[in-house]
Amino acid sequence: MTELAAQTFLLVENDNRIRKALAALLREMGHTEILQARTGTEAWSLFKQFQPDLIVSSWDLPEMDGLVLLKIIRADATGWAVPFILVMEEATKGRVIEAGEAGVTDLLLRPFTRETFRLKVLQVLEATPDPQDIAYHESYDRGLELMKQGRHEEALAEFKRILTLYESAEIYYNMGYIRTAQGRYEEAIVAFRRATQINGAFAQAYQKMGEVYALLGRQREAQECLEQAAEIFMQKHMDENAEAVLMQVLKINPNTTNVYNSLGILYRRQGKFGEAISQYRKALRVNPRDENILYNLARVFMTTKQFTEAGQYLKTALDINPDFLEARNALRSIEMGEGLT
Repeated sequence: MTELAAQTFLLVENDNRIRKALAALLREMGHTEILQARTGTEAWSLFKQFQPDLIVSSWDLPEMDGLVLLKIIRADATGWAVPFILVMEEATKGRVIEAGEAGVTDLLLRPFTRETFRLKVLQVLEATPDPQDIAYHESYDRGLELMKQGRHEEALAEFKRILTLYESAEIYYNMGYIRTAQGRYEEAIVAFRRATQINGAFAQAYQKMGEVYALLGRQREAQECLEQAAEIFMQKHMDENAEAVLMQVLKINPNTTNVYNSLGILYRRQGKFGEAISQYRKALRVNPRDENILYNLARVFMTTKQFTEAGQYLKTALDINPDFLEARNALRSIEMGEGLT
């Protein structure tokens, strides 16, 4: 059996049994360190921490699916060349195209045998780097250096040469950044928008596009872009970025229910319960009959074992929407003295 050099692999699979079986098979192939993640969010955190040499990920994952994970890693400066095998249940034409456009290295269709998996991994690791990819990143690095030196037109020329090879969200993002610095805002928006069309999970591009819209006084479009950026940052668990963007939205429109609700969610998962309660209450001042915000506020009170307050908010949510099953179940758990797990 062909063996692998000592490398770090990242397996991303929600099914514990399958994930452990694949990890065992990789260990049989060589002395490798196997990182394991159940969700795309966990995988992204492990990627940033350990910089694995190969990623094998299921497409269907909780929180963040495999395709989004692939796009995020490809958008990262350290992730452009990491081999990424995407595992799918059904190879539809649409999914194959999506994966190819996102930069997948190879696809693996379920069900597969141990031998199929072993050969796929070896083929991917032994593949010769694409000269076009190497040329792309050499040119990209030159463009970045020119940007740092303030030589914007030369940097733009370098980036435009890259676009003759293939389109890249990062390239359009940098072009948008330059156009913003030059005060050419409409051109910047075009570039940022193209970046988000190529990579729908490119939070920074949404953020910059929102900031440019704000400079143009187009507040509605600015708010939409910034809220989209915040949502993506939250999905990636990049909480500081998400909080900063949400604060930008509040400067544009301080009566934005969704932003207060998002801040409440952000603070709740950080364990900042007092701040979460404060944000949810701000949201209710804007829209006192939003049953979802009432439910979210009740969850904080249940977590902090303030069951009387939680019950009051749940009852109000059910008065508004009697079919709100989650609220009904939570209220029942309080009435049975169980709290909320």
